[in-house]
Amino acid sequence: MKEYGSNCVLYRHTGTGAELMSVHNRDENKTFGAVFRTPVEDSTGVPHILEHSVLCGSRKYPIKEPFVELMKSSLNTFLNAFTYPDRTCYPVASCNTRDFYNLVDVYLDAVFYPRCVEKTDPESGKQVFEQEGWHYELDTPDPSKLQYKGVVFNEMKGVYSSPDSVLGRVCQQALFPDITYGVDSGGDPRNITDLSYEQFCDFHQNFYHPSNTRFWFYGDDDPETRLEILSSYLNDFEANQAGVEKSRVLTQKKFAEPRVVTDYYAVSEEAGQDGQQKAYVNVNWVLEDDVFDLETQLAFGFLDFILLGTSGSPLRKALIDSGLGEAVCGGGLEDELRQPTFSIGLKGVDSSSEENLKKVEDLVLSTLESLAEKGFGDSAIEAAMNTIEFSLRENNTGSFPRGLSLMLRSMAAWIYDKDPLEPLKWEDQLAAFKKRLEDETPTKLFGDLIRKYLVDNPHRVTVNLLPNTTLQAELDGEEQGKLDLLRKSMTEDDMEELMRKTRELKTHQETPDPAEALKCIPTLELADIPKESQKIPSSLTEMTSGGEKVEVLSHDMFTNDVVYAEFAFDMSAVPKDLLYLVPLFCRCLTEMGTSKEDFVELTERIGRKTGGLGAYSFTSGVKDEDGVRGYVMFRGKATADKFADYCGIVQDIIQNVELNNKNR
Repeated sequence: MKEYGSNCVLYRHTGTGAELMSVHNRDENKTFGAVFRTPVEDSTGVPHILEHSVLCGSRKYPIKEPFVELMKSSLNTFLNAFTYPDRTCYPVASCNTRDFYNLVDVYLDAVFYPRCVEKTDPESGKQVFEQEGWHYELDTPDPSKLQYKGVVFNEMKGVYSSPDSVLGRVCQQALFPDITYGVDSGGDPRNITDLSYEQFCDFHQNFYHPSNTRFWFYGDDDPETRLEILSSYLNDFEANQAGVEKSRVLTQKKFAEPRVVTDYYAVSEEAGQDGQQKAYVNVNWVLEDDVFDLETQLAFGFLDFILLGTSGSPLRKALIDSGLGEAVCGGGLEDELRQPTFSIGLKGVDSSSEENLKKVEDLVLSTLESLAEKGFGDSAIEAAMNTIEFSLRENNTGSFPRGLSLMLRSMAAWIYDKDPLEPLKWEDQLAAFKKRLEDETPTKLFGDLIRKYLVDNPHRVTVNLLPNTTLQAELDGEEQGKLDLLRKSMTEDDMEELMRKTRELKTHQETPDPAEALKCIPTLELADIPKESQKIPSSLTEMTSGGEKVEVLSHDMFTNDVVYAEFAFDMSAVPKDLLYLVPLFCRCLTEMGTSKEDFVELTERIGRKTGGLGAYSFTSGVKDEDGVRGYVMFRGKATADKFADYCGIVQDIIQNVELNNKNR
């Protein structure tokens, strides 16, 4: 895989059919992941609850929170788990080889042998399920105090109180009403309490099996050791083809005509009385019957950036300039699920009349129709090409491990039985796309994409999410009604039993694991840790600019020919009563344009010449000094041959920023 200097081998385990992608390269930040297909038929949140529960102790590590204990002595660079609408991922990363293998072992034992489904001790497993999922809680003989509790139950009540989260859920379910994406894998608080412990255990048995697992190893560790570690676990299992068939993710049949869906989010009566009756209007499409091929994905990725990637992008700008709403919502292209989607709209829309809501949909469609006809300027296309190609070649994931970023990208094809390498091998497809841009007019190429996948695509749903001042009371009343029914059916003995179980669960939660039990957690020896810390080459020099001496701190190291540069401007002259405006001022520097270029032209110039540029405020204490120092920082990056262009843009902004456009 030349794009990332890696050697990749795809293995299949002979006994179980489990698949492993083994990626070997020079990256010391090693990554491992185990990914299960976990489609659901209801919104009880079973994969989300299971994701929490398997991390609560296992066969080899039978303590309550092995990962909390592990983190105390681990040098991990990543340790987490994710629940998607159709899969569950367990990734870890570390730069220390011994630590990395410790993490891998704990994760493998957790997912295949968790205590939460312990057949020899079902009572202990049920306690984990009740703690992480849901349970009835009664502390006193007063039956009115009966309530639902549980980590995921409480977490999802918080999620469902966020209008943005509600919007995402409603849009996805409206686009995919007939398949797994039409329910909530994270769990709807109204349905979570319908999940039984037996269903929970069955889900683990069906889906948490090597036959339904995609494993990922990445980094500079020994490829043979990876196979030995996995074999030690997988050899205990036999193939489970029935589980594989159950886990296949189906596709949604395309709609014959567009639909409109109206739903609601909860607001307080006070907010309603204050006139905060603001709606969300989002226009959504399912773009294809299956995963995009890479060339189409690249092409639509460029189109997505041109339409929405910057504040000056035409579709984003049309929505903001319309004044119909307060901010753009919807993330544009989403291609991590089986069928790619596109969503865009506005939040903060006046919901006092249906006409206002319809105007947003009409504006989105008319803007797309116009862009399909007229096309885009050469500078906008060049900026998109440079920005996306720069991002692909740089592969700068910040503190997020590169191996994990590649794993998630690969899984977007792999879990649907597609080629796991295709999403990672973009070099040839990028060259082919550039050739298409030369052979076809960009107006026709992008116009055809807009017409096929958006304007003429009948699988479109417009979601109007409206505020409702009584919704929360209705939801609370529904929950209370369920509890009231239970109360009426309970005898005194039932209440005593429930109070006993409540006490037992709380005692279990509050009692620390004995010191002897904690010894099962693997730790690092001093010999496992390098004695020398990594040295970053640094040099401090001076140069003269405008008669003033300026300090230059530089780090000469391999960056694949990318120059990362910051300019720090002393903020000490800013009056204290204006300091709170500095973040807004920083935003204005790059988003207002200059006396030479409006903000659209400046944004496109930044896109054409750099890998990104922004301004922000920075304050810090100083060693051996009282008080703080503050700076306005320009941070950006460019290839070495365009570094002079980058510096020129910074200079133009500093000298010529246009701050008089009050509407902007």
